[in-house]
Amino acid sequence: MSDQVISLVPNIFNPIESQNRYLLNIINSDVIADVESFTSHEALSEPYKYTIRFTSHQKDIPAVSLLKQYASFEMRVPNPEYSEYMAGSALWQKNRTVEGVVTSFERISTSADESLYEVILYHPLALMDNRRRSAIYQDIAVPDLVKQILKEHHFEGYEINFDELKWVYPRREMITQWGETDLQFIRRLLSEVGIWFRFEKHPKHDDIVTMVFADSQSLYLLNNHIKLYNEAGMSGNDYSVKELKARHNVATASVMVKNYHYPLRNYDTTTETADATRGDDTTHGEQYFYSDIHNEPGNRYEIGNGQMAETSYFYARIRHELFLNAQTRLTAITDSPDVTPGKELDIDGNLPAAFTNGFVVTAMTASGSRKNAYRSELSGIPYSEDVCYRPERLPRPVITGTVPARVSAMEYNGATAHIDAFGRYRIKFHFDLAEWKKGFESAAVRLARPYAGDTYGFHFPLLDNTEVAIAFDQGDPERPYIAHALHDATNPDLVTNQNNTRNVIRTPRNNKLRMEDKRDQEHIKLATEYGKTQVNTGHLVDSSGQKRGEGFEVRTDFYGALRADKGLHITTETQLRANGKQLDMAATVAQLTAALTLAKSLAASATSCDTPATDAGKQQALSQGVNQLAAPVIALYGDAGIAQTTPKTAQISAGENVITTSHKDTSLNAFGRFTVAAAELVSVFVRKAGILLTAAGGPIHLKAQKDEIKLTAFGDVITTSSSGRISFNAKKEVVLMCGGAGLRIKNGEVEIIAPQGVTFKTMDVRYLPKDSIQETLPVFKEGELSHQFLLHAPGEPDHGLPNQKFEIFKNGVKTAGITDANGHSDLLRPSELESYSIKLIHDDE
Repeated sequence: MSDQVISLVPNIFNPIESQNRYLLNIINSDVIADVESFTSHEALSEPYKYTIRFTSHQKDIPAVSLLKQYASFEMRVPNPEYSEYMAGSALWQKNRTVEGVVTSFERISTSADESLYEVILYHPLALMDNRRRSAIYQDIAVPDLVKQILKEHHFEGYEINFDELKWVYPRREMITQWGETDLQFIRRLLSEVGIWFRFEKHPKHDDIVTMVFADSQSLYLLNNHIKLYNEAGMSGNDYSVKELKARHNVATASVMVKNYHYPLRNYDTTTETADATRGDDTTHGEQYFYSDIHNEPGNRYEIGNGQMAETSYFYARIRHELFLNAQTRLTAITDSPDVTPGKELDIDGNLPAAFTNGFVVTAMTASGSRKNAYRSELSGIPYSEDVCYRPERLPRPVITGTVPARVSAMEYNGATAHIDAFGRYRIKFHFDLAEWKKGFESAAVRLARPYAGDTYGFHFPLLDNTEVAIAFDQGDPERPYIAHALHDATNPDLVTNQNNTRNVIRTPRNNKLRMEDKRDQEHIKLATEYGKTQVNTGHLVDSSGQKRGEGFEVRTDFYGALRADKGLHITTETQLRANGKQLDMAATVAQLTAALTLAKSLAASATSCDTPATDAGKQQALSQGVNQLAAPVIALYGDAGIAQTTPKTAQISAGENVITTSHKDTSLNAFGRFTVAAAELVSVFVRKAGILLTAAGGPIHLKAQKDEIKLTAFGDVITTSSSGRISFNAKKEVVLMCGGAGLRIKNGEVEIIAPQGVTFKTMDVRYLPKDSIQETLPVFKEGELSHQFLLHAPGEPDHGLPNQKFEIFKNGVKTAGITDANGHSDLLRPSELESYSIKLIHDDE
C-alpha cells in the first residue's frame, strides 16, 4: 500500500545487541518489542497471519501505538562465518522478513519489570475484510475488477501483478457483490475462475510485498532444492525437510458442467465434460455442476496460452483440477524459513514416490520462540504438468427473496419504455451506491411474466422510475430478473381504499380496462383516449362515478365498423340472465315466418285477379338464411319497433330484391317528391279498400309510352271535371260503346251506330259550315338505361383499352366490335337490362 513504502527506522531497541533470533519492528512507533514467540499461518490465495508475543518495558502500550501500524518481523540466525576480527562481518544472517500491519493486540500479563503482549500481524490485504458492502460492477473482467478494488484500498500498481496470466478473461456484463467484505469478494471471484495468488518481495525494494496472481504452474517458484533430514542424526548447517507423508484418495474421474443462457438458440452448446487425468485408473465417477456462468463451449485442445477463459470447458477443467488437488495430499516438516507457499521443493534424498516430481507447498503453519527453533509444518500437492493448483471454490452469496430497484431509461420519467431486442430493461439497484450514466445502471435484465412464447405473451412495458422487485435465479447475484412491479409514494396505486371494489388495468396513456365489482353497480369499461373510443357494459357511470345509463355502449369520436363474416343478429328479444344460446332467435324467425305467410296469401289473391304477384321464393330463401344465421345475413329485430332516421339521405339498396312486409299499414311520406322507377313492371294490388290517387296540387299524368292504358271496373267508371273540361284525343279512332250502340270518330268523320234509334232531346239543331279540331299529340321518348360500360386494364378503372377488339355473346348470338380511343363502344351501351358475356380478342389469337 502507498503508505507502506517507508524505510525501517530503528528505535532505541538495538537489534545488533539482542540475542533474539526474531525481531519485531513497529514502524513509526516508539514501542520496544522483544519477541518471545510466534505462530504463523500462510497459504496460497489468502493473506498471511503472524501471531507474535513480545515483552516490553512499557507497561501499558496505547492502542494507537500499535493498531494499524506497519511492522516488519525478521527471522535470523547467527552467522557461522562471523568473526569479530573480520571487518564488516555480520553477527547475524537474515533469513526472512515479513512485512505486515498490526490488526489486533492484547496485553497478556504484566510484572514489575515488563508486560507481555500479543499482536497479530497480517498482510495489509486483510484490512479489506473491514469494508463490507453491496455493489455492482459492469463491463469488466475479473482480473481488472480485483485490481480496481485493490487500488481503492490504496495498493499501488507495483504491488499487484496480473501480468503473467495464461488465459484471457472476458469482460462480464455485470458482477454483483452482495453483503461481502472486499476481501471475501475478490477471493470468491478469483476462486471461481481458478486464479491463485502468493506473496513475494519486490525485486528492488525489500520492504515492498508484491501480490502475484497466477492461473497456471508457470508461476510456481521452481527449483528450490532442499535436503531430506538425515534420520541417523548426522546434519550440517543446511536446512532440511523431514516426516514426508503422502495421503492418497480416490478422486472424481471427470467433471461435467452445463449452463442455461437464454440468448442462445442452441443452449445445449454450454454442456462440456473435462478429464484432466486423461483416464487415470485411480479415479472414479463424475461430478456434475449446473449454472456456472459460461456461454461458449471453449477449446479443449488448447489450455491457456491466450485461450478464452470462462467457457464451458474452462470451468469443467478447473473444477476437475480442484478435485485432483485432493487426490494426493503431501505433508512435511522443515526448519527453513525460506519455504513459503507457492514454492516447488525439489527434495534431495530417498523419497516416497509421491514427492519425486516435486512438492508444491500450498499452506504452512510455522512457530518459533526464544526457547524453540523455527519449525514449519508444510502441506501441498505433487507437481504436475497436467494439473495446476486451484484455490478452494468459495460459494457465492445467496440472495433470498427480492431486492428493490427502479427501472431506468435514458430519459427521466420518459413516456416510453427503454427495452432492448430481448424485451429487457436496465435498472438502478437501490443498494448500489455507484453513479452510472442514466439508463445504464445495470446489465439488461428480463421481466418475468405469467405467459410467454414465440412473439406472443404478456408484456406491459415498464417506464422510467417504476419500482421493481428484483429476484435472482437460484438466488445467484449474477442472475437477476424483474419479478414484480410495485407501487410506491412516487407512483401511487390505481386501486386504493377510495375505489377498492374496482379491478383496473390502465396504461400511462390511459388505455384502460376497468371491472367494477360493487354490488348492483357492476360494470366493465374498455377504453382508449384516442377518439375517446369505449366499450361500456353494465352499470354505466361518468367520470365522477354518477350513473349515466345501463346495459352497454360502444362509442368513438372517430369511425366505427361492425363486421361479422358468418352473419349478424341484432335483437331486443329477451334472454334473461344470459340463459340460452348465442343464436337463439325464435322471435325473429317467427316474425319472418308470419311475413312470408302474409306475402304468400296476398300473392295468391293477386294472381287470382290476373295481377303479377310477389315472388315469395326469394323471401323464403332470405328467411332460411336468417334462421341460425345459416347465411351471412344481418337480422334486425325490435320487440317495440325499429327506427332508422337521419337528417340527410338514407338508402336501401339490394343486388336482388327489396321486400317490405307489414301486417297492418305501410306508410311512405315525402315532403318533396316521391318517385318510383322500375325497369320492367310496377304492379299494385289492393285486396279490399281500393286505390286512391289524390293530387292536392298539380296534375296527375298516366302515360303508357309503348303500349295501351286499360281502365277496367266491376262497377261504374266515372270521369268528372269539376271546373274544367274532359278531353279524349286519339290519333286514329275514338270509339264509345254501350248496349250495341256506339259512336266512332275516325278520319274526320263521326259515325253513330244505333240499332234501336237515335233520340235528340234539344231545342235546336244547327248545321254550320265544316270545321275541324286539333290538339297536339304528345311525343314519347324511348326510356333508355343510362349504363355505359368501359373496357379497362385490371385494377385500372380510369384507363380504358383503346382500339380493343371484342366479341359479345347475347342470347346465343355473337357480335364483334372494337373500342374507340377512350375504350368505349356503342355495343357496350345496353338499352335494356340484359345478361351477356364479353371476350377480348388479341392479335395473336
